Amino acid sequence: MKTYRVSINFEEGVNVDVQANNAEEAEKKAIELAEFYAGSSYPKEYNSDSLRRDYFTSDVQEVVQ
Repeated sequence: MKTYRVSINFEEGVNVDVQANNAEEAEKKAIELAEFYAGSSYPKEYNSDSLRRDYFTSDVQEVVQ
């Protein structure tokens, strides 16, 4: 049997609760969270709630050994 490397691409949406003085600050904090954690797992203090997850595969290449 052969080995293949397959890319799996995710697009997901998550709600998080952040403490902020205004909507602009809240959005900035949410962007910083996304950049830092880069995924769908956030610390419990942010009360995250997954909205959706879409995925597709691409770039299938045989691994030659």
